[in-house]
Amino acid sequence: MGGTLIVSRAVNLHSHYKKELEVLGFRNVTHTSADKDGLNFIIGETKPWLVLMEAGFYQAATPYMTGELLRTFPKLNIAAVSLYDYPLTLATWFIWHGAKSYVNMWDGYEEFNRGLLVVRDGRQYISPLVQASIDRRSEWPDTRNKITCRQQECLIMLCCGFDPESIGKEMHISRKTVYNHLGILYNTFHARNREEMVSLAWELDLVTKQDIRFYDKKHDVKALPEWAEIKRSEK
Repeated sequence: MGGTLIVSRAVNLHSHYKKELEVLGFRNVTHTSADKDGLNFIIGETKPWLVLMEAGFYQAATPYMTGELLRTFPKLNIAAVSLYDYPLTLATWFIWHGAKSYVNMWDGYEEFNRGLLVVRDGRQYISPLVQASIDRRSEWPDTRNKITCRQQECLIMLCCGFDPESIGKEMHISRKTVYNHLGILYNTFHARNREEMVSLAWELDLVTKQDIRFYDKKHDVKALPEWAEIKRSEK
């Protein structure tokens, strides 16, 4: 049986995390900041029995990406670990996407350590705060959403600075349909607003540099948004 794999963005804290987990009795602890294809490769090579995923690793989309990981490795035991103030409204989605456990520092240090020990022993552990949030739901939500080509087009235009009305004109669809497409995108990736969705699109490689064009079909150059002007002036 493989060891424990820590997946965290905090590269400078990796050795600290490893030492703390080894003190708690976790064996064969390794760590990585690799994401997506790189993470899949590492899991395929090391075959860990447990993956500790930092809750904020993919920002708001970490629960979604946890589900994607489990579709590739259905027998993987994933425990999300929140070391910071990760929103409870997002934390519940880890369990709904298939993570076995959720350990939350905001339950207090003693409870946090107890949760890690339960996870170490191969049992399920869900933070009391997260469990209370889950219990308030009468049913589990559907997490099988997949974005369509039309939604992908909306997302690209969103990243290009188009507002919903302009997106509708470009795609020859109603403004209401645009909002429906964007709503599905936000729900799928758990984004709370346009800015977070654009950030996630880049984080998850949902768009590429080649996709970004700040003009319409008439080739009238559109004014760059303020953030893009700043980026251009920095070059």
